[in-house]
Amino acid sequence: MIKKIFFFFFALSIISCSTNDDVLEEQNNVQQEDLQPEKILPPYVYPTTSFTIGGYFKCVYNNGKLTRMYGRYLKSEQLGVPDRFDLDSFMTFTYNNNQVKLEFISDSGVDLGMVIIYTMENDRLIKSELYYRDFVEPDMLVKTRTYTYEANKIAVYEDENNKMRESFITYTFDSNKNLIKSEKLDKSYGIDSKLTVTNYSNFDHAKNPFKKLSLVYDQNNIHDNTFYVKSLSANNYRKIEGTTQLLNSQHPYPQGTFMSQWNYNYDSQGQVVLYHPLQ
Repeated sequence: MIKKIFFFFFALSIISCSTNDDVLEEQNNVQQEDLQPEKILPPYVYPTTSFTIGGYFKCVYNNGKLTRMYGRYLKSEQLGVPDRFDLDSFMTFTYNNNQVKLEFISDSGVDLGMVIIYTMENDRLIKSELYYRDFVEPDMLVKTRTYTYEANKIAVYEDENNKMRESFITYTFDSNKNLIKSEKLDKSYGIDSKLTVTNYSNFDHAKNPFKKLSLVYDQNNIHDNTFYVKSLSANNYRKIEGTTQLLNSQHPYPQGTFMSQWNYNYDSQGQVVLYHPLQ
């Protein structure tokens, strides 16, 4: 199976991302047609988050483009310590021709020292570069992602710290332009380390309110593409389930499983409600 994934990405690497316009026509719609959510409660992004965490993401737009997003979800890594939400931290988006610069600012107004440069082509993401700042030396490139498009698939290659860690990801879509499956192969120093397969299901018929949030980056976990993945479909998946397997050339570990579900509310027009007063 691992060899199949490798050869699939090798074949994709020679396909120009601009020669096949059949992938996700939904992404090429006029931006003004997409929804512009202004407030988002964290559980509608992270399904295991409680509504009692407090706070919400706040989005600001200019001429149909996201220019600022307030809010940072901080997942606790310690048993007994609850997750928390920082409403005052924010990220800014600056648009210049075919590039978008994403910068992160703390609640005290301090630059958090991380910058992402997105490169777009025909309104589709083709490259992202994550830099760390030390404010003295030139910015240090930490991670690069390249995106390749073909019919009903997107392939992403991720290079972290000059191939110390690599990831090969495929996103597969159905005829309704909804994401139905993703496969991610992680490598460490050139050796297969983990395989994650995720299935997406239980789609509604509402428009996807995350379309304009595809460039939002999760500050809590630099390996998490939550907003990007949620933005890919025409409609909204309400269930994910999958498997993870740690790989070792001699002793493969048994598979682990995961599952999450979303319970959305809908307005009178049948569209997803991402913010509402809490009772």
